[in-house]
Amino acid sequence: MGSRVEVMAMGKWISRPDDIDALVRQWAEQFPEYVRAESKPQYGGRPVWALTVTDRNQAVESKPAAMFFKPHAHEPAPVSAQMNFVSQLLTGCDLEGTATRLPREEILARTELCFMPDANPAGTATAPVDAWDGTQYTNEELWAWMQGIDPENGKMWKRVDLWDDTVEHPLPLRYGIVYEQITEHEYVEPNRHHGSTLFKWIFELRGRRKWDRMLSLHQTEFVGMVHNCMAILPCLYEKQPPEVQYCELAWAQRIVEAWAAMPGGKPLPEIKPLGYTGRQRQYFVERWGDIYKDGTVVISEICTNSLLCPPELQQALNEKAIEVTVLGLLD
Repeated sequence: MGSRVEVMAMGKWISRPDDIDALVRQWAEQFPEYVRAESKPQYGGRPVWALTVTDRNQAVESKPAAMFFKPHAHEPAPVSAQMNFVSQLLTGCDLEGTATRLPREEILARTELCFMPDANPAGTATAPVDAWDGTQYTNEELWAWMQGIDPENGKMWKRVDLWDDTVEHPLPLRYGIVYEQITEHEYVEPNRHHGSTLFKWIFELRGRRKWDRMLSLHQTEFVGMVHNCMAILPCLYEKQPPEVQYCELAWAQRIVEAWAAMPGGKPLPEIKPLGYTGRQRQYFVERWGDIYKDGTVVISEICTNSLLCPPELQQALNEKAIEVTVLGLLD
């Protein structure tokens, strides 16, 4: 795994689980009035953190709330972005020590925010790099790290919601880091199966209160495109209540506008529902359908594994999506 030296050499970038654990525990000790750090253990024991950030001296029940989460272990920039954003709220500085420009006192006083920096730290811990920057692995090699190596062709193994290594044949030569182990022999993709720790957290948190925004943070390769970021609506967008549709579209538009104003930001201008078809779409219908009935959800996708989008830009684009979401709660 990446060493402390490697992390610090990348400045604000922090994505390895051991570093996340240490910093979360430090924050929980130093800022108990602002952060509640809770965790659920994965099958192998690694904690999946849910960090609730707000000023507890202000009445919490009336505050608008937003939830942020990163499901996939091969997409580290959203981890770094969330940690850097939380650092600014708690300490007044980013992870490099630069003073924040965020209205942190107003955010803490008027909103309740929950961050799940990494829903599958066990997968992230086995990634071969701290950040996918396009210099060490081709996209095909990245995909094989993501899904596993197919023994029949040496390329990416199949994509499923759940698989059992006592049943599957042939097994991948290397298990994909996107999958979370949930029993001795079962593995799930976190945002495609209710057995994942991600969904366990989402269901528990939604049972506590209504979340006005849920931002699902992702990365993809943007192969053959000039763009490096896009905002996506839920696949069931057209079946959502009109008031939810209006909120999601307006929110996504604000994110895209903010990206376009950034140095290096090249957002896809069109904002559409998630375009999966077939079984991949059905996973979302089955797992997210009830949430989409009253939940306001946007998916962000930031470029990864490209020389045209280095890690610092990957982080900045992710962080801008978080910032726009949070500041929107203050309107």
